[in-house]
Amino acid sequence: MRAPLSMALGAALMMTGVAATPGIAAEASSAPPPGTTTVQGVTKKVDDVVVSAKISLPPGGDVQGSITGTMSITHNGSSAAMRSGRMTMIDPDGRSLNGAQFVASGTANTWTSTVSLPADAAPGVYEVSVSAEIDVTTTDGVVKVPIRTADPVLVPFRAKRNIPLIWTSPSSAPAGSTISVSGAANIRSLGTGDYEPAADQEVKLYFDPTGDAPEVFIETLTTDDRGYFTTRQKPGASGKWRAEMPMTDTGAKAVWTLTSGERARDTKLREGTVSATQGAYTAGDHLITHDIVLGLAPVQRRVDVGSLGFTVGGTSGWISAESRRGEGNYPDGYRVQRDMTHSGLGTSHATITFNPTLPAGVYDIGIRDAMKACSAPDWDGLEGGTSNCTHNVLVEDPTVTTILVKRATTTTVAASQASVPSARNITLSGDVERVQLVSSGGAAIRPAPNVAVKLFFDPAGSAGPALKKTVTTGADGTFSTSVRAASTGRWIAKYAGTTLLAPSEAGVNVSVG
Repeated sequence: MRAPLSMALGAALMMTGVAATPGIAAEASSAPPPGTTTVQGVTKKVDDVVVSAKISLPPGGDVQGSITGTMSITHNGSSAAMRSGRMTMIDPDGRSLNGAQFVASGTANTWTSTVSLPADAAPGVYEVSVSAEIDVTTTDGVVKVPIRTADPVLVPFRAKRNIPLIWTSPSSAPAGSTISVSGAANIRSLGTGDYEPAADQEVKLYFDPTGDAPEVFIETLTTDDRGYFTTRQKPGASGKWRAEMPMTDTGAKAVWTLTSGERARDTKLREGTVSATQGAYTAGDHLITHDIVLGLAPVQRRVDVGSLGFTVGGTSGWISAESRRGEGNYPDGYRVQRDMTHSGLGTSHATITFNPTLPAGVYDIGIRDAMKACSAPDWDGLEGGTSNCTHNVLVEDPTVTTILVKRATTTTVAASQASVPSARNITLSGDVERVQLVSSGGAAIRPAPNVAVKLFFDPAGSAGPALKKTVTTGADGTFSTSVRAASTGRWIAKYAGTTLLAPSEAGVNVSVG
């Protein structure tokens, strides 16, 4: 049954596969394997007249309601004419289909016969036969030459398949994020030319990361009864996705590609999902962002939003950030919301600015998104139909995920001697500073007194760093201590931070011997 599907979800990529052009053989044969082309002919000699005929047929993806075979001949006479003849077929369901009489195509020595297909004509292997009589004129008169296939030839007609809708959601996200790769595939009927969902079709997914790394196979997916396929992936890089429906006896090969971007990050990744149901429709969003370290300059943080399933954000919606504690100029906490920018199919984002004087700590990241949810795509209504969709699913949650906003710190360390001839004690000294709010209402860099600093030694070679001593900064934020330098390596001072202050570290190289 034809699927009436109507939905415009923005720009979509379209790629179609083309089946090989089959021909007619003079002898019975088995169906050629996928990807091969049958090009054979029939040669007949009557007296001294020789006629060679070839029948060509359209690719299965071009078939809509009928199949037209073109017969072209070469001969050793002075001219030729079609006396009578037609092409006949037996379809995969065993029905006999008779073509019309061959008619002139407009090209010398070339005629066509058209076989009408029933509306429910299935793709697959057709038995094709040709019977015709050609009048060839020679100097001795007209010679009638029969052109017939000795046995039916098995020819696969593969339906056109493509992917009018495909997307990654979101299209760009911080490094380490999980994104959706989704699509909706269709297949065109041989009998009517109408598109229907390409159900239960194999889809192979590949990813080619940007750079020198090779393309890798990800997984094999299967479309559902609506033609959908979707998978959640963590690409680990920017790159190109390639999805392929391999050629089968009934379907043409289809290949399509799209790209996704991955942005660098240096703080912890934060992700969360939210969904809502309205009637028979469910819609949802996936939010992705990461933590913030505030110095003395404002920091802009992007929150990426990817639609879940076959849904997409509406034309309005916003992202919110709300602190869980008050501080400084914001004793009752701080809340901000920003409108989302819809930047592609199933992908949106909002950018929020965090100033140094805002409260540090946990922020709830929320969303309000009036979404469109669809039960099925519409292959003929992509320009704007909505018969299988609703715009009334309100997805709203003030705490889809959280982020930590911490103030920056810096740690320094120096050695009293950068090189010693043999094992001996040296002095390590340094300090810890932090960004803090000041009474004037702003923020400034100040010493961090009475905080623990862990001293690690990382020897040259494959061994990792080992904790050697823990010291505490004084009232001025400085520290100084004696350590035993027994081998060449790097001394590292680490401040662990707090729930409101970011960690920091520094190192110094010391050679021994």
